[in-house]
Amino acid sequence: MKLETLLSYKGLVNKSPSTDEIRDRANSLTKSLPSEPIKLFYGETYDDYGNPIDSMKYYFFVSMLSKSLNEEGFKTNPVILIADVAACRNVSKSLNNKYIELGEGRASFVDNVKKIYNLNLNIIKMSDYLFTQEFQDKLEKIVSICNKNCLLMRKIEKTVPESKIDIERKKNFAYSFDEIGTIIDLDIKVGPPREDLYDDVARDIAEIQAQKQLKSLFLTPTFPLGKNWSYFFAHEGIEEHGITAYKAGSKQLQVNRIIIGQTDYKKVEELIENSFISKNYSLPNPCLDMCVIAEMAKINLENSENFSNIYDEFYSGDLSERQLKNIALDSLTKYILSKFENE
Repeated sequence: MKLETLLSYKGLVNKSPSTDEIRDRANSLTKSLPSEPIKLFYGETYDDYGNPIDSMKYYFFVSMLSKSLNEEGFKTNPVILIADVAACRNVSKSLNNKYIELGEGRASFVDNVKKIYNLNLNIIKMSDYLFTQEFQDKLEKIVSICNKNCLLMRKIEKTVPESKIDIERKKNFAYSFDEIGTIIDLDIKVGPPREDLYDDVARDIAEIQAQKQLKSLFLTPTFPLGKNWSYFFAHEGIEEHGITAYKAGSKQLQVNRIIIGQTDYKKVEELIENSFISKNYSLPNPCLDMCVIAEMAKINLENSENFSNIYDEFYSGDLSERQLKNIALDSLTKYILSKFENE
């Protein structure tokens, strides 16, 4: 698939570097370090509610981006990071062993998705590298730079929810620094829009160190299924930013998520049927997002080159709300749910 086709698919990409910027980065790497691949990355934590379908959008995208660049002759290293250590930092110590096991489970899930859809991905866990001397040396330099720079430390604080500032300050912002140390050397980082706080600090530190700066590529937000208009009206934060794609229990909305291997057909049908849909493209449309994810699944399964025009067809009025819901249910069943019946 052409890079232009992938990046311009409506309903998938929220914000991206231009194709020229991406190719310029790849070309500069090829010239300066011929054996060095362009580093593509998506990282996620998890909770104990299972594997949400929404994470698959990111796995599909990173692989498709990698393949698009490969077709142009560029080497890539497309990484999916399962941030097990970071997930453990968010729970009590008594749950650490459980969350390490959950991390193994999430990594196995990604590997299964990779095999089913023939994805080009390298799957790693944060625990694989976090405690190595090499990473700890890099982390020490980053922390030192930030501790000497009040502006950077204020930005570090902004990466943490206000309610957790005091807790994270006592931990010396270990979670945030681990994240920044992980992403600072990347070329293209794929994620949800709210992660730009980390990306911005990483770019500042890279500039201070006279190193290349990562480029951020954001996919569209994730929204809960099975909610009506009044729910989104009453929860402006969710309407604007969505919920966490990779945590099924984000905002305690696990019953409004499709969880692979857990949510049965009847429940999926119910969620789609009860989902709010508007012809206003600026409002949440979780059913369209399900269509997009299923479309990506189809493309990878069939090794095809082109997306459908479902976004334009719906917002131009060629597709009704009823038709969109039917397409969402049918395509999810055919290209995703049926592939994980034994999960």
